[in-house]
Amino acid sequence: MQHKQKNIEALYKEKSNIIYRYLIKIGCNKEEAKDIVQDTFIKAIENIVHLSESNISAWLFKVAINKYYDLCRKESRHPVVDLDENSLNHLLEDDNETIIIKKENKTEIDGVVDKLKPIYKNLIVLKYELELSYIQIGSILDMKEETIKTYLYRARNEFKIRWDKKNEKG
Repeated sequence: MQHKQKNIEALYKEKSNIIYRYLIKIGCNKEEAKDIVQDTFIKAIENIVHLSESNISAWLFKVAINKYYDLCRKESRHPVVDLDENSLNHLLEDDNETIIIKKENKTEIDGVVDKLKPIYKNLIVLKYELELSYIQIGSILDMKEETIKTYLYRARNEFKIRWDKKNEKG
């Protein structure tokens, strides 16, 4: 038990900032994000005897996300991704026309990302917004590196398909 307690402390130092930054990027305000991170680690301490050390990081991440989604449901609001320009570069081609589109339609682009499958949205934010490596993402989500690469490829393609369909209508 003492060993697990030390692991929670180390995990808090290592993962709390990543979880906090992720929550901010999906629309959580700073105070809520701090509270959610704190509540997540309190829950980890309360459940320490039941947690497997091999996937505790993924468990923390999922608990934090679920706490945020619960808060959104309770307050009848929808989490909204807020991608920066660097992230948009990974989703759209970088010619002069695209640069103008990105700046003019940032809200629409964020809206398209919001409509992706949750795993795709999570991976886009973790990889392009938080600039985490595949190894770091794998640790957070308890996924293999190859799976992450495959899902990110699919996420980018799904984004492009939805973006093209949206622009054909508009």
